[in-house]
Amino acid sequence: MRYLTALFCVVLGLGTMVPARAIDPDYAMRIADAIYKAEGGKAAKVPFGILSVRVRDRQKALRVCLNTIRNNWQRWKAAGQPGHFIDFLGNRYCPPSVDPVGNRNWRRNVKLILAKNDGLKRPAAKTS
Repeated sequence: MRYLTALFCVVLGLGTMVPARAIDPDYAMRIADAIYKAEGGKAAKVPFGILSVRVRDRQKALRVCLNTIRNNWQRWKAAGQPGHFIDFLGNRYCPPSVDPVGNRNWRRNVKLILAKNDGLKRPAAKTS
């Protein structure tokens, strides 16, 4: 039976169904910190910009944000790591179909904050 399941997965292109490597918890926390700052920090009405669920305090919002980061890391890995992870995350956190300008700003701001705080390479400026 295991052989048939593995064969079925290969035929469907699902691979061996080994879970993608989890994001480093420290890196996830640095991303969450950058999101917190990009969303307004202490002055924000909604911590971390969490609008998908009701959050009662900063700790609950942080948990939701970290879950979003971890889940999207897994999705990004499963998709073959297309592009920069922050762009992938930004397209879910602030979808361009809902707010194209906000999406562009969100991705840029989170990358810049990470670069400032973390040494992530600063995104290249557009030349067009």
